[in-house]
Amino acid sequence: MNNFLRRQAGQPQIYGHRGARGVLPENTMAGFAYLHEIGVTAVELDVQNAKGRVPVILHDPLLPMAHTRDAQGNWLPAPGPKVIDLSVDALRQYDIGRLNGTTEYASRYPQQRPLDGARIPTLAEFLDWAQADADLLINIEIKSHAHQPDLGDPPDILAEDVAQLVQKFGLSGRVVISSFDWRVLSALRRQAPDIARAYLSFEQQGQGTNIVDGGALMDGLDRADFNGSLPALIAAQGAKAWCPYFRDLTPARLAEAHALDLAVNAWTVNNDDDICSMIAMGVDGIITDYPARVQQLLGAAVV
Repeated sequence: MNNFLRRQAGQPQIYGHRGARGVLPENTMAGFAYLHEIGVTAVELDVQNAKGRVPVILHDPLLPMAHTRDAQGNWLPAPGPKVIDLSVDALRQYDIGRLNGTTEYASRYPQQRPLDGARIPTLAEFLDWAQADADLLINIEIKSHAHQPDLGDPPDILAEDVAQLVQKFGLSGRVVISSFDWRVLSALRRQAPDIARAYLSFEQQGQGTNIVDGGALMDGLDRADFNGSLPALIAAQGAKAWCPYFRDLTPARLAEAHALDLAVNAWTVNNDDDICSMIAMGVDGIITDYPARVQQLLGAAVV
């Protein structure tokens, strides 16, 4: 076994999701620094391009009204504008340091502490900061939109721009790049085979699944060519990891993935019972909005 993403010392790796979304504003430098403070050594963050092919750390392709205020301090009345249409300087005018309490999204994270004045980081800014922490494992999720190409740059451009920054900062050995749009990962495989890839999957039918055999999000791949096995299909792409929605994971599928030397990182696991279930099942990584909660449960678990 030579996969650096596999489970180490009997315990799964904890990945702070969007930094630590349950605790501090998501995808902010303060959230990333919090992980360092509590001793969590892996982070998951979202990247897309702003205008001019500048990778920035933000989840939604439209500025989200749930946690964005304009330069005058007003909440956005609706999602938008598009991130791809805004320069970094324009994006810096927005404050993402507080949840809009009138939104359903805000009700999901009652413990999130406000941090007024937080700004959207560039990927370069984050990687420059991350260089100093040699133990930090970085999962960069590239956001891409196969069915709405007007929302962002094409997959090959996104892969190229992110890979070039990772290589510039000398972090290829501790970065894994993931995406629900597997066209991005195919482009990355061609352009930067030295950077580890993780294939995200969501199989809940009727809820935006990306697992449609032969579809764009799977880059035309078909499970039928691998005896119906999603782990086998992913392993055949030279992947280091499979990142399934945790409710799609079973012990049998986990065992199959491990037999193929795939790391399995489950997302997004927040409830105590679900966290304990993933620990007991033996996943390699737990992607969570509450990393300290997973730390506590790992401390109490017999693994």
